[in-house]
Formats: sequence, C-alpha cells, structure tokens
Amino acid sequence: MKTKVAIVKCRDYERIRVEQAVKKALDLLGGMDTFIKRGEKVLIKPNMLSVRMPEDGVCTHLEVIRAVVKSVRDCGALPFIGDNPGGSLSPAKAYEGSGLMSLAKEVGVELKEARGIKVVNGIPIASYFFECDKIINLPKMKTHCLMGLTGAIKNMYGAVTGLHKSELHKKFPSPEEFAKVLIDTFEIVKPNLVLMDGIIGMDQDGPSSGRARNLGLLIAGEDSVAIDAVFAELIGIKPLSVITTREAYMRKLGEADLENIEILGESVKESLINNFEVPGKYKLISILGPCAKFAARFVKFGPHIDKGLCKKCMICQDSCPVLAITINPKNSTIDLKKCIKCMCCHEVCPHKAVELKRNFLARLLKL
Repeated sequence: MKTKVAIVKCRDYERIRVEQAVKKALDLLGGMDTFIKRGEKVLIKPNMLSVRMPEDGVCTHLEVIRAVVKSVRDCGALPFIGDNPGGSLSPAKAYEGSGLMSLAKEVGVELKEARGIKVVNGIPIASYFFECDKIINLPKMKTHCLMGLTGAIKNMYGAVTGLHKSELHKKFPSPEEFAKVLIDTFEIVKPNLVLMDGIIGMDQDGPSSGRARNLGLLIAGEDSVAIDAVFAELIGIKPLSVITTREAYMRKLGEADLENIEILGESVKESLINNFEVPGKYKLISILGPCAKFAARFVKFGPHIDKGLCKKCMICQDSCPVLAITINPKNSTIDLKKCIKCMCCHEVCPHKAVELKRNFLARLLKL
C-alpha cells in the first residue's frame, strides 16, 4: 500500500480559511480521528525556532496551530504544545516573543517546558515527549544553511533541549555526521501525524534569515520522510539528495520514492514552486552536477555579524558551542579560526544580524 500525502492550497492565514484548509488536508487522509482517539494526550510540536512573529515566516503560524488544537479537541483528546528553541533561548521567551503564549492563553492550552530530561542513546530529550500518547509535527517549509532543507524530519530535533543542541553540533560538526544525529532524534520521537506549514515558506538563507515567500500550501501525512520527499520534489530537488531524507529512507523510517507515494488533493504538477533558492551545496550540485564535489573545496561560507543590526542580546555568544563569538559594548565578532560552521548563531539570532559571508567563487555562482 502506498504512503499517502495530501497537498492543499491555502492562499493566506485568514483564520477560517486556514481552519478549512487544515480540515480538508486531514479529511483527505481519513480525518483527524484516524490518528487521534478520545482521551489521548496529544503533543503538538510546532517550529518555534526563535523570538519571531508569524509574519516573518520563521515559526509555524499561530493560525495553523490554532486549527490543529481545535481539530484535536474535536476528537475528544487533550492537546498541549511544546518545543525547544535553538541555543540559549528559553522556551518561555520563544513562546512569548512569537505570540504563541498569547494564543495558548486565548484557547486555553498548556505550553510545555522541559522540567526533566531523558537521555536516549546519548541524546537528551525533553521528558514531556514521553508523557503523551501521540505527537503531531507542525514544521515550516524552509531552507537551512547547514542541512539544505528543514522540514518534517529536522523539526523533531526540537525535542532536544536548549544548549544540548549546540553541544551535539560541536560533537558532530559536518552535515553528514549531524544528519545521523537528526535521524537518531527523529527515530526516538517519531510523530504520528505531520502538517507542514508552507502557506508562507522561506528560501535562500533559512531557517531564520532567508526570504519569506507566499507559497500557499499545506502538506499533510503520517510519514515524515514522505512529506520531506514531496517538499523536495515541489522545489525541483531530488528527494534523496537531501541528506536527512536519504538517511531516514536508508534506515527504513519512511518512504522517499515518489513512485510509492500517493498524492491526494492537489497534484505535484499543480503545486510546483518556481525559483525556490536552496543555499550551499544543493544549489552547487544543480549548477555543476558531477563537478560539484571538486568545486566545493573552493566554495567557502562563514557567519559574519552585521554590527549595524546587532542588538547585543548575547544569544549567539551564549549559543556558540566552541566559544568563537565575542559580544561586548565595543565589538561583535566571530573568530573564524575557532568557528566550526554549525550556523547555530545564524539560526538563533532574532535580529537577522548574523549573515553568511561568501568568498568570491560562492558569490560568482550566486550560492
């Protein structure tokens, strides 16, 4: 039997429109009650990366979260919401700064913070991920400067608490090594249902400093690997060229072969996204093909702090796993000799002050 993935169009975040689009996506899969049963405790896991408002396209939009909370309650289940933002930023600050705390108070849903940690195979997971019956994953459709794309699989890395994320980046600095950590985490807290928010997505230098784009899509299914494969297909990338998708597929954690995925609702052809710019080596592969591996030796990227945008909030300095960042009243600098290019600083900065600096060849190829 083929894995099912639903694609539904939704042009904006008007409340009723989102609610109807979410319902349509779930109905195509058999309805929310196919996945969620009466009396179950359901963790809703959005992408709350940083202190960013919904219109920035960084975090899962509040109206998508609202619609899913309502759908879970309509099944007679008990929803609660939890995520762990990157670096030194606390969940409470991310919840407040993104507007999620206000939404939670409005609809009367509990926001979880990690009061305990359970270490599984060396990975520290917030204990509340093991205190629910089901998990619903609400990723954003975005690029990622280190991993290429961040979708359903990578969103579950939010189960890892705070600065433990940075430490794992330090221990496993290359994209290939880190992909294995992401898949290890995903396997531990594998969700039961995914609804990807692509109404507004992000390309170029995501996941927090890229270009917000109105893509007008929701993608739903129970197979996170299939969701990410469809995402890649929609933007013109071979699904198995995405490291996390390939690693999860090789471990048989989901389906990445489009021939074995049944698309419901809108077709892939009708939903293709033009000119979606993916950073780094993924774009290099599309330009140079077999020569990309050789050329990659000469293409250099690195984080750089725009002193005009830096607010001295210290989040990047406190989040750096190798202590390469110095923020003081006189200066804001990154020691590139220490830097391991994990891009944590770029990811967590709420002010878009950490930009990617590219060498001549990278600029020439418009990477």
